[in-house]
Amino acid sequence: MNKNEFLEGLREALSGNVPPAVVQEQLQYYGDYIRTEVQNGRSEEEVMAELGDPRLIARTIEDTTPGAEDGAYEPYHGGSRFGNGGGAYKQSGSGSYSQERQESNSGGSIHFYDLNKWYWKLLGIVLVFGFFWVVITLVTGLLSLVVPMLPVIGLVLLVMWFVRGGPGK
Repeated sequence: MNKNEFLEGLREALSGNVPPAVVQEQLQYYGDYIRTEVQNGRSEEEVMAELGDPRLIARTIEDTTPGAEDGAYEPYHGGSRFGNGGGAYKQSGSGSYSQERQESNSGGSIHFYDLNKWYWKLLGIVLVFGFFWVVITLVTGLLSLVVPMLPVIGLVLLVMWFVRGGPGK
């Protein structure tokens, strides 16, 4: 199996099972990996033998991609060139496809949330401002109790000073 056959097999195995952005990202990654290893002196056959069956790699990618169990993705129809540095694929941001995923893991549940959404960022900003508002409110509240008592505290200290002997001691 050569590089193009490997990448085509990977594309076919992933297409429709994961978001197109993930297919692009993985094709770019493996194309770059193969190219880099060949440039480092390894033969393409060695690299292909190391990587193994593209369908097994695709299965692992599907298992680790949030939302891939739904299988409701459009098939990927990318270019015919794979990772040769010619720019056949554009790197796209990951995470935009996953809303929430729930997976059973030995009786427990795991939730995955995409915190890159605008409303999560807004919630973070609101929480930070809320925290500072609470701190400032507490500090000003304590000061509003202590400041009126300062003359009384000063008077008590002055009286204690005179009772102990005043300035002549």
